[in-house]
Amino acid sequence: MKNKAEHTLIYKRYINSVTQTKHFTRSRILFQTLNACYEGATSEIGNMDTTASRAPASKGALNFSLAIISTTILSSVLLGLFLWRMYLRWTVKCQSKNRLDGKTVIITGGSSGIGKATGYELASRGARVILACRNEKLGDAVARKITKRTGNSDVRAMYLDLSSLHCIKDFVKKFQENENRLNILINNAAYLGPKAATVDGYEKTFGINYLGHFYLTYLLHDLLMKSAPARIINLSSNSYVKGKLDFDDLSLVNYEMFEAYTRSKMAIMHFTVEAHRMWFPDAIMAFSVHPGCVATDIMRLMPGLVGKFLRKFAGFMFKSPEDGCQTIVYCAVADGLKEESGKFFENCKVVPTIDCVRDKNICKKLWLLSLHLCALDETHPDITLQTNTEK
Repeated sequence: MKNKAEHTLIYKRYINSVTQTKHFTRSRILFQTLNACYEGATSEIGNMDTTASRAPASKGALNFSLAIISTTILSSVLLGLFLWRMYLRWTVKCQSKNRLDGKTVIITGGSSGIGKATGYELASRGARVILACRNEKLGDAVARKITKRTGNSDVRAMYLDLSSLHCIKDFVKKFQENENRLNILINNAAYLGPKAATVDGYEKTFGINYLGHFYLTYLLHDLLMKSAPARIINLSSNSYVKGKLDFDDLSLVNYEMFEAYTRSKMAIMHFTVEAHRMWFPDAIMAFSVHPGCVATDIMRLMPGLVGKFLRKFAGFMFKSPEDGCQTIVYCAVADGLKEESGKFFENCKVVPTIDCVRDKNICKKLWLLSLHLCALDETHPDITLQTNTEK
């Protein structure tokens, strides 16, 4: 605006000077030329001012739009993560107030995670709790903490390595020497990690998660029957649906960590169903339980960056062991579960399973194979009955 006023002043002065001269015509031509240049210059300046004023506005609008889009996307991701976390952590608490005074409980893998949390819960209800764990020193420390917290001095740890059939047999022998009853057996311990073999040469995930527990339960059957009514609680997972039990490839030639894990959980499901069929007449109930996605140290052996990420992810997203043990506690103490024996529990209620879980031929075949792998000579009652009928 300042430049325009100066040009106008010059223009007026020039008009006054040329009107007083004899060369008005020639000056008029010069004036017209100057006037045209002046008008063009001011028009250009105006255009430049308009462009300059519009450019920042256009750029600001673009930045504002990008900010809105980015905020919307980030908010949606955070909301989705929050809702997913709420879903994974959703827990139904055990509502039963029943106590377990005078009852004896074994919990495998009782020195950490779900096993430790279950030990606290059952000890607070008056049970005699045996923490069967591979790290006996850690187990002793946990037993002392449980006693201090609950006031129940009837808690102790015993050494048990589920990767060794000999160690399992030795554990049962020592237990029977010191205990005269067993009311509840909780098969909780699990392995998830790189390919390895048990002491007896079996694939480690299958050997610890399923076969070791089968052998332990089988050897404790007589004591469970003596203490009837008794309960067997097997920790499984809803991931069992992805498990494929190939009887011709128990060593898993093409090993994949999660495939081995889901296979072992499928075996646990079959074992629970068959234990119900075999031992329910002895007043022994069997349940399989999905505790949910629980933040435990089961992924401690997973290698590399993937393992580190999953451990961090589990710590943030998954439920606590205290929440994860609620369905186990429910199956251990609740009344009215006689008709639910052999079934699969999640969040303190029975949930349906896929059809093959209850397939009699598969369950029987796995039972017989397990007897063979554990060097047990007994046969399946169905086969004994069939033989006697044929005779």
